[in-house]
Amino acid sequence: MNSKAIVITGTPGVGKSTLARYLSKQLHLHRLDLHRHYKQLAVAYNSQKQCYDLNYRKVTALVRQELKKHPEGIVIDSHIGHLLPKSLVGGCIVLTCSNLKVLAQRLRNRKYNKKKIEENMLADIFQVCLLEAQRRKHKILVYDSLQKKKYYLVAKEVQAAFQRT
Repeated sequence: MNSKAIVITGTPGVGKSTLARYLSKQLHLHRLDLHRHYKQLAVAYNSQKQCYDLNYRKVTALVRQELKKHPEGIVIDSHIGHLLPKSLVGGCIVLTCSNLKVLAQRLRNRKYNKKKIEENMLADIFQVCLLEAQRRKHKILVYDSLQKKKYYLVAKEVQAAFQRT
């Protein structure tokens, strides 16, 4: 693996954390769950959207700091990870959920309100994370979290796709 981040992104509820935990263990890389740092990276809390508005300079600085601590590379688990500069990202895995009923239920289980559920479902339908990752010219792998592809196969594909040549 190179000394950049492997980003796992997608809308909330698609399975980013589960895959990130597995990949970090299999690939022996540190896992950075950006969600745990949102308060320190925030400009403010957006009560209308029920989320933090993040300072992307702080996000980028945190990732740079983690890459210095872990030169073998890191796995980043976040629905905003694909927004990082290409210089920090060795590869980007975009997770989707092909069954909107399943996705909606996962978000209801997280106590998201109706508006937030609709917003996240629309982001998944319109593949916002994928389009933004493509705009940043990241190396991309796309997986549907409902396709029962074995994680060990995903790990092999990630190693092959994102390994330095």
